[in-house]
Amino acid sequence: MLTRILTLVGCILAFANLAAQQPKNTSKANSNIQVKRFDNTMNSPIADFAPVRYGDRVYFSSLRQETVGGTAISRIFSYTPGHEPTVDAEFNPKNNESHIACPTLMPDASRMYFTLCRDEAMQKCEIWYRDREYEGTWGVAQRLPEFINARGANTAQPAIGWDATLKKYTLFFASNRAGGKGKMDIWASTITWDGKFEAPVCLPFNTPEDEVTPSFSQTGQTLFFSSNGLKGQGRFDIFAAQKNKDGNWASPQNLGRPFNSAYDDMFYTYHESSQTGYLASDRPGSLCTGSVEGFGCFDIYEVKKTVPATPLNVSYSTGEATQ
Repeated sequence: MLTRILTLVGCILAFANLAAQQPKNTSKANSNIQVKRFDNTMNSPIADFAPVRYGDRVYFSSLRQETVGGTAISRIFSYTPGHEPTVDAEFNPKNNESHIACPTLMPDASRMYFTLCRDEAMQKCEIWYRDREYEGTWGVAQRLPEFINARGANTAQPAIGWDATLKKYTLFFASNRAGGKGKMDIWASTITWDGKFEAPVCLPFNTPEDEVTPSFSQTGQTLFFSSNGLKGQGRFDIFAAQKNKDGNWASPQNLGRPFNSAYDDMFYTYHESSQTGYLASDRPGSLCTGSVEGFGCFDIYEVKKTVPATPLNVSYSTGEATQ
């Protein structure tokens, strides 16, 4: 009997008999896609996860920061190739009691959403945001309303996407709030023209298990997320669900190898202008040693095409990334 506690900043995921529950995906690996671990400049022996790129900078979350007492605490870092990762003091908490992780930016960088957990056990997590001020600095952190951050639930891992059908921005997030289909589910709240949030909706592809780490590709109108309740290759696998022109969601497709492995593959994001993907995984070859008890031991990986001139798309008939 296999029991793992996979704790990621922003949520706690508990599940049992994991290997037995997950059927194997027999889809062949796509030879046109290469998944490569970032070097030791970005990755560390402690968990690094939740990568998202804006311009030439990759924001990510890491537990490498320690308090005076030696307790690992999550902070948001930024990384530019050729430079050491830095802690962004503007939007990281100044106190050592709160964890922060999973940043996501509006397309024009006018607002950054993130997960804030106010307890050491990370069971009291909410989504907050900061607006970019006229001078270019980040404003005061503000909490999303209670109908988003439901009382007594973990609400985490925000992602922003432009819904071409609704012609509105949509906030996607993961939560174990009441009214869902399972443990952690993916929810969506559309944003009105005046910046107000509409009532969250539980998306139709959620399962009785966990669906987490959403991200949205505007060009393909595609939501990427990880699940341990859908048919996959290992534990958490990355899936893609496309929103059709009629406003309905197509059935999620497993991205297959090399995106997924027999281990936990999560936090996939896609930077459209560079045609580069990013994910976090605890697959073999990771630098992370798992030295922080109770935390998933993740490294950050870059996903690139072996034929740079070929656009990266997802074939929804096979679930694999293809030309």
